[in-house]
Amino acid sequence: MRTPATDSIADPPCPLCGEPLYAWIVLPGREAEASVGLPLRSESERVLGRCENCGAALERGVEVDLAQEWAAIAPNGAATLSVPNQASLQAAIGVEGWAAMPLARGRLLLTPTSLGLLAARTGHLLDRVRTPISSRGQAWMWQTLLNGLTFHPNFGREVRGGRLRPATARGRLAFTVDAVVTVLGAPLVALLSVPLELVAALARRGGEITATVARG
Repeated sequence: MRTPATDSIADPPCPLCGEPLYAWIVLPGREAEASVGLPLRSESERVLGRCENCGAALERGVEVDLAQEWAAIAPNGAATLSVPNQASLQAAIGVEGWAAMPLARGRLLLTPTSLGLLAARTGHLLDRVRTPISSRGQAWMWQTLLNGLTFHPNFGREVRGGRLRPATARGRLAFTVDAVVTVLGAPLVALLSVPLELVAALARRGGEITATVARG
C-alpha cells in the first residue's frame, strides 16, 4: 500500500483537488556524486509528491499559492498557455530525468486535468486544452532519452545556458564524456525520440500542454 508523501498531519493534501499526495520521486542536489543517468542521493535531496487523482506533483513541504501559480503560467493575463505535461510519455520514461521538469514555471507540475483545476480555482476557464506535436515537446523527449546516457542531467541545455562548465561539473572527465556522448549520440537518440513523441502527442500524452484562456 502506498503512503502519502507526509510524516505528519501538518503536511497539506493536493492544493488543487484535496486528495492525498503520495511520495513519487527523490531529486538529489547538484553536489551529489555523478553516476550515469542520474546523480546519486545527497544531503540536499528533495522529495516530490504526486496526486493520483488529478496528477499534479509538487515538492514536499512547499506551500502553494494558486494565484501565484496561475500568474506564473499566464503572466500579464496571457491568452494562451504552455506548460510541461507531467502526464506525458516522456515524463513516464524519464521520471527523475525528465528534461522538462526543471522548466515548470511554478511550483506545480501539471497535467491537463490539474491545469483545468488550477484555472477553475483561480476563476478562469480553458478552451482547446491539447498536447500538440511541437518542437519543444520533441526537444524535451530527446533530452530526456539522452539523460539516460550522461553523468549530468540536461547536459546540452545546461552548457548552452552557461550554467555548466568543466570547472563546475562533477569532474572534468565526466564533463568530457558527456560532451562526446551528446555530440555522437544526438542523431541516434533522435531516431527514437522523434517517433516516440509524435505517437505520444497523437495519443494525448505529448510533452507540452497548450491551452487558450476563455474570455467573458
